[in-house]
Formats: sequence, C-alpha cells, structure tokens
Amino acid sequence: MSQPGPENSAKLPSDLERQQIFYWLQRISSVTAWLRLFEFYKAWATATENSLREADEHGWGQETSLPQSEYALILKCLAHCEEGVNRLKKGDKRVFKFYANGEFAMARRMLSHWTQMLERIELGENGIKENTPLWAEFCEALISLGQAWGECAVHILEPRYLGEPGLTLYGSWLQAELKTMPFPKELKPVPDPIDNIFVRTNDYTPCSGVWEPVEAPKPSLLSLITRVPKPQPPFKVVGAMNYLHGGSRAPRITVETASDNIDLDTTWRLLWRDDRYTDGTIPEEEAHYRFNKPDAVLPPAPLIWVPKETIWAESGIAAPFAGKWLAETDLSASVMLQKGEKLPLHQGSEVRWVLADD
Repeated sequence: MSQPGPENSAKLPSDLERQQIFYWLQRISSVTAWLRLFEFYKAWATATENSLREADEHGWGQETSLPQSEYALILKCLAHCEEGVNRLKKGDKRVFKFYANGEFAMARRMLSHWTQMLERIELGENGIKENTPLWAEFCEALISLGQAWGECAVHILEPRYLGEPGLTLYGSWLQAELKTMPFPKELKPVPDPIDNIFVRTNDYTPCSGVWEPVEAPKPSLLSLITRVPKPQPPFKVVGAMNYLHGGSRAPRITVETASDNIDLDTTWRLLWRDDRYTDGTIPEEEAHYRFNKPDAVLPPAPLIWVPKETIWAESGIAAPFAGKWLAETDLSASVMLQKGEKLPLHQGSEVRWVLADD
C-alpha cells in the first residue's frame, strides 16, 4: 500500500503516551497479570463444577447444558493455563506463542467457544436446557474471565496467522483507552538503548520484549559487506510499540490516519528485552499493578428457566405465594392466584398444585 502523505499523516503517540504504552505492555505481559487470569479461570471452572454437581444431585446429569464432557474440556484448558503460568514464572516467554509451547493459546479454546455460545444464546440462535442449575453464576464467572482475558491477551498473545500486522495500533481507540488505565504518578522514561538491535518486517525477532517501529534505511548489500555502522539516534518513531515474540517473524505495522488504516513494512528497534523471572524473582513494581477488567457491574446473564425448590400446596389451602399454579396431574391446567387465595379443585377433585417457576 502507498505511504501516508503529508495531507494524510499517521497518528503518533506523544512522549507521555509512549511512557504509558511501555508501562502497559510490561504490565499485561507480566506473570502478575497471568496469575490473576488463572484465578478467574479457576473461578469459572468452579462455577461449572457446582452446576454439574447440583444437576447430578437432581438426576439431570444427561439433561444439563453443562455435562461432564464440557466440564472435562474446561478443566483441560485450565491445566494449560496453569502450565503457562508456571513456565512464565521461570522466564519462559514461549507460552505467549500460538503454535508449539503456546499454553495460553490452548487455554483460550474453551473460553472462545463459550463466549461465542453466549452471544448465540443472547441472539436466540441457541438455547440452554431447562435442567441447567446455577446458569447465572456460570455466566457471571465466564464474563469476568472473558473481560480480564481480553484486557491482557489481545495485545500479548501471538496471533494465529503470523502474517498479521502488529497487535498494538496507536490511534483513536488506544488514545481513549490510555485515559482510562491506571498508571503510577511518575512513569519511568522509555529506555533509549545504546547498543541498538533492529529487526525488519519478516525477519526473525531475536528475543521477546517491547519493540518500537522507527524510520531507518534498509541496509544494502554493499553496506553489509563494508560493515557500515548501524543507524544512530535520535530515531523517528513511526508507530506504536508492540510486544514481539522471540523466534517469530517481525510483523508489519498498522498506522491510523485521519481517513484510513494503512499496513506498512517497518524496522523495529528493541527498547526492552523481556528477561524477567529467569532468576526466580518477580520485580517489586508488579505489586503495584492495577487492572481495569472485569467491569464492576457485569452485563446481565441471559434469562432462562432454572428449576429451583418445588413449591406445592393442595386444593383448599391458602396459596403461600402469588403467581401461576399448575395442577400436578394436568400441567396444561393453571390458575393465577394472589397470596392467601385458596387453591381450587380441579375437575371436581382435590389435587396438588405446583407453583410455576417464572
């Protein structure tokens, strides 16, 4: 694609925003962030287990929408998440990759599946079986995990298709997001390495860390032979910093202009090599990390009928609750009663009436 001209120039972060983006990428790639995600994942698995246990207690094990098979798959993905965290604690950043060693990509599978299912349920394309206890609790745990996961994973986990441009784009969206994120009162300056390491689009990235796209001439064959010195600072920044993965090909960048998004080849400059945790310690600053997600007020779970404790009373008894009552022997027969009104006969006979669960 064509380069952006002066009349359609790329949006670039300010000095303060560069500091914020650098701090943010360190935070969402930290072991503290992913330990937190693991806790949300465990809470979702627990909610699934509780639903299944209650279904089994009522003899609905084969009728629930959360059967043993679904629980087993969620546990399998939880195990991948735990393995990813354990390896990250030892400094292994390969857990962020998609293919081999990509523990978090494996953990994401059931989360993605059920997030899509929830969307289909809300649209009415799919339904939930009546005999699915604690559905609201399951949804709440899933939504919390999904929000927390999205806050970190979207900009850190390697994409499935490796030809995609860098995950972090500076533009209107990121500008607005930075204003909502928690930051320390004083941010450290963005590193300005003396010994510069560069990698161009489609070349293999030598290490994981925070890289920034800069304007630098592509080395010619002659310059490689004559060992012309590397480009020297100051470097013109041409896009947003990204967390890139060691051993993977460096991506293109996407730049946002006033009227378009443009994908470009670029030169990436290493600002910070991610060698955290290799010595078995967690940096002190991680104790102060704060996150935005999940939202304090979660969206409501889809409404479905979930069987609860059965409430019944016989003909002639004052109704203990207002509502719709069904004849136990003929569920097509119903009456609407206020609390205290007597339950009637049905076809001239005394019957038991069951309160419908609305």
